[in-house]
Amino acid sequence: MSNLTSFDRYNAVGIGLEQMFNRLDALQDSTATNYPPYNIVVRDENTHDLEIALAGWSREAIEVVTERNVLTVSARRGGDDKRQYTHKGISTRSFAKNWQLGDDTVVDGVKYEDGMLIVTLKRVLPEAQQRKVLPIS
Repeated sequence: MSNLTSFDRYNAVGIGLEQMFNRLDALQDSTATNYPPYNIVVRDENTHDLEIALAGWSREAIEVVTERNVLTVSARRGGDDKRQYTHKGISTRSFAKNWQLGDDTVVDGVKYEDGMLIVTLKRVLPEAQQRKVLPIS
């Protein structure tokens, strides 16, 4: 195991963080490919846009799912392409790409426009961690 994936040194001080380390380990396989290309754009301190280039994909073929703090974007091609090519430089392969979301991050919206899928992510401070002014009795 490399130093980047070995979290043993944190076990002594990381009580309750085992699942986070396991999720990070599981993401290593999904980051092995650069397809599809994407950007992460900072809109402000608490909002990011994940822009994924999906030119040529229909909206119906794309699926965006969150489960257990993992955002998965996938798309499947149906049928075989019977055309003949003299050059084929545009990828048409199916894919599934994962991003680990923080416990305080939620998907605030998804839109598909001009071949670009945009997933808006917002950091939401849980109520238990928000500042509260308490009345004094």
